[in-house]
Amino acid sequence: KLEVHHHPKLGIYVPGLSECVVTQYEEVNKMIEFGQKTRSVAATSMNASSSRSHCIFVFFLEKESRSTTGGKETKDTVRACVNLVDLAGSERQAKTNAAGTRLKEGAMINKSLSNLAAVINKLAAVGNRSSSNDFVPFRNSKLTHLLQESLSGNSKTVMVAAISPAESNLDETLSTLRFAQTCKRITTRAARNHDSTKSIVESLKAEIEQLRAAAEASGGKQDPGTARRLEENEALRRKLEEEQQTLRDWEEKRSQALEDMGLSVQEITSALGIDPNTPQLINISDDPSLSGNL
Repeated sequence: KLEVHHHPKLGIYVPGLSECVVTQYEEVNKMIEFGQKTRSVAATSMNASSSRSHCIFVFFLEKESRSTTGGKETKDTVRACVNLVDLAGSERQAKTNAAGTRLKEGAMINKSLSNLAAVINKLAAVGNRSSSNDFVPFRNSKLTHLLQESLSGNSKTVMVAAISPAESNLDETLSTLRFAQTCKRITTRAARNHDSTKSIVESLKAEIEQLRAAAEASGGKQDPGTARRLEENEALRRKLEEEQQTLRDWEEKRSQALEDMGLSVQEITSALGIDPNTPQLINISDDPSLSGNL
């Protein structure tokens, strides 16, 4: 069970959620493919491959440039966070004929969408006002808590509303259009996230060396405050290095799991030396874990 927390510097984060470092588009595409294969879907009377959960892909982007001033190397970093969100649609039991587990899933989906609508309506009402009395219930659900930074403050948000052309779905279509119209009234201001500093690990190492030098200069005697800071920094440096190694280990496990799920169309054409434009027969299945795979 994953919990959503807020850090004063890191922002919204989920403890225990694995992260993977990528540097190329192909690596990003593989991560998206991995997430899509593990997504929960099921058949209802309205949709043969209905989403039974919301899906959020979070990308933390960093652009670095290094420079040397006075013999010291500094690193300029520009950061951004991109949330790609695919919301499961609201359901009416009379149309989906859901029962048992499917009915419970639909109820949870509708509840989270109701909380999202409440947040959207409040943000639209607040507009350009900035008052401490304007409370927005972001923490009422995990979905709105995760998307807090995308819906307000330093962000630029784009919404795509999917509607049905069928007359039988007129009520759902009108409801979706009203919701999208409300979203357009939300005001956000995107700002450049720029830092000019060394990496956290490098900063900790430098501070540790300074503390050791101060201890040696005092004849090996350390006051309690310096000794405590030195111990805390050493522990934090080791923890960060262990987390980096853990991320590398998880990347290997994720790559192996993706390979075990089967070859993608791109990998098949590459392995067999086939022109991507050549017509092919592939497996098309309602089950996303099987579609497009051998």
